[in-house]
Amino acid sequence: MRLTSMHSSGQTVSLTAGDYHATIVTVGAGLAELTFQDCHLVIPHKPEEMPRAHLGKVLIPWPNRIANGCYQHQGREYQLPINEHNSQASIHGLLAWRDWQISKQTPRSVTLTAFLPPSYGYPFMLASQVIYSLNAQSGLTVEITSQNIGSQPAPYGVGIHPYLTCNLMPVDEYLLQLPALQVYAVDEHINPTTLHHVDELDLNFSQTKKVADTRIDHTFKTVNDQWEMTITHPQQALSVSLYSDQPWVQVYSGEKLQRQGLAIEPMSCPPNAFNSGTDLLLLESGKTHRLFFNIHGQRN
Repeated sequence: MRLTSMHSSGQTVSLTAGDYHATIVTVGAGLAELTFQDCHLVIPHKPEEMPRAHLGKVLIPWPNRIANGCYQHQGREYQLPINEHNSQASIHGLLAWRDWQISKQTPRSVTLTAFLPPSYGYPFMLASQVIYSLNAQSGLTVEITSQNIGSQPAPYGVGIHPYLTCNLMPVDEYLLQLPALQVYAVDEHINPTTLHHVDELDLNFSQTKKVADTRIDHTFKTVNDQWEMTITHPQQALSVSLYSDQPWVQVYSGEKLQRQGLAIEPMSCPPNAFNSGTDLLLLESGKTHRLFFNIHGQRN
């Protein structure tokens, strides 16, 4: 493990285990790089540069978006800053661009912590922790926990924003297997509207299928709360799998990143859950929520 000096992404921690190497940055508790046998498993970014498209960032206390940045909780209305003006939404929570603290580190793991203080738009207190662990056999394991350390129940959701890639090869060439049979349609502001069977939107990847020129920016309801999805590039003889225990996953075909990878974002709730209430968590004072996921590579 090597710790470098401060830069645009905060501090950098390098982890190594067997054929795996990971680079973690403290800003956003972000996953900046993950390789297996020198092949990229996630789209990387240079730690000294601000990453595009929320590459690898942790999303707390909500994943994806809140429409108009506005929501109601226990009879009161709250307004958050709009940070995606095209869709008039507050996106990706409040900790994606905060500098997290390194509380523990070893050559194969690092623990990052953050305190989220009350603000006008989110007047609740959270203590959050991310543990990145690298294993020579199982790859990268990540645990994200948040505890409500305030006195009032807090609305809460969590996600993370890795872009899986088969060594930066074009998404069009990937075979995708995604265990989901329901997907949200979206309105003109990319807010979810109604759940459909994946066949209705021509987004059925429950059986392995080539992505080809399909454009995806949709929220899928997974078949089970414990699931694994896989992308494969036959010519590279490389597969990348992500396992998680969350009921929702956002999939984006990466047009902002030249379709070099698929954003696969495990989420505890769908977009705009602060308004719809769908799977929105209500963390009572002192209670904790945990998100788990794993990324690993395989040579075919």
